[in-house]
Amino acid sequence: MKDATNPFNSEEFLAQYWQQSPLLIRNALPMADIISADDLASLALENEVESRIITKHPSLDEWHLKHGPFSEQDFAELPEENWTLLVQAVDHWIPEVRSLLKQFSFLPQWRIDDIMISFAAPGGGVGPHFDQYDVFLIQLEGQREWKTGQLCNEDSDLADQTPVKILTDFEEQESWVMAPGDVLYLPPALAHWGTSIDQSLTISVGFRAPADSEFISDFGHFLSSAVSDFARYSDPGISNRSDSPHEFMDTDIQRLQSILRTYADNTELLTTWFGQYMTEPKYDDAGVETGNWTFGAFKNHWQKHELIRNPSSRMAFKNTQLFVDGQCLLTSLPAAVLHWVCDTELLTHDGLPSSQGKEVEQLMWSLLNAGAVFFED
Repeated sequence: MKDATNPFNSEEFLAQYWQQSPLLIRNALPMADIISADDLASLALENEVESRIITKHPSLDEWHLKHGPFSEQDFAELPEENWTLLVQAVDHWIPEVRSLLKQFSFLPQWRIDDIMISFAAPGGGVGPHFDQYDVFLIQLEGQREWKTGQLCNEDSDLADQTPVKILTDFEEQESWVMAPGDVLYLPPALAHWGTSIDQSLTISVGFRAPADSEFISDFGHFLSSAVSDFARYSDPGISNRSDSPHEFMDTDIQRLQSILRTYADNTELLTTWFGQYMTEPKYDDAGVETGNWTFGAFKNHWQKHELIRNPSSRMAFKNTQLFVDGQCLLTSLPAAVLHWVCDTELLTHDGLPSSQGKEVEQLMWSLLNAGAVFFED
């Protein structure tokens, strides 16, 4: 039975569904009017907002993709059916949308990518496809039919010469018609296909899932600046190679493996890199004027005005390290305080933990000058 205070039944969900199988939860998140189709279209007019319109020819198997920003004329010229507007990172712009992330607090917040919202005319959709990350689909307005299919991999065939990645074969397994408040979870690589029945709005909460190749490449780049040039390949006690001077010996490869393990097994080094990598912002869409606050001026101002978290900033922590937008800040603050910094939208001076007040003030001053928090005025 669904718990109104825990609509996902988080323990059961994580054990039975997360990255395993799809799950539809009816009326999981009763929706208020957090955003309208007109609001979404207005965002798509802005240069700072990433948006797309995907249109399918009603009789031909042709797809057309156009990137924003759009104009009012672009919307006026759209047909009445078979098109979809997709707007990324709506949570960066609409506080009511951002508040939905609280519903997913049972998952690592540093894994959340952004909240995309799509408006679709009747018949609109993006075709059969798959994503390589977890996604929750939340129906906000109207009805949309969702079909799930097979698990996909690098050998799954995609249609040639289409601007969107459409599967050539879709093996339908299940289908549902979603109404406002329904939530559908889809694990990575599961084929799915959504088609709007009437005018509809759907929220998509996606999770970051970098490829192993991206991890390896970025960690190598990080090491290139973190490791001294005096750390070099060496082979003391090498054996005589007269019989085969051009051959790699097992001991040569083992020596190389030992070098790589030295860095991969360095928990402190790996944590610093991973924290910076996973908090690197995806969008530079909400930059703020940081000014050049002195500590005294900042402290006096904060005592009278609340600080606001920059919605595009990403934060996480490990022990006493706070990771903010790809940077690592060293503190001596306990986990409870760092959680308060990461999790609070409006940070007031009155909310400071008394025993660590001075250090928190110093930290927030640094965050202000870095643009991770700001004053409304």
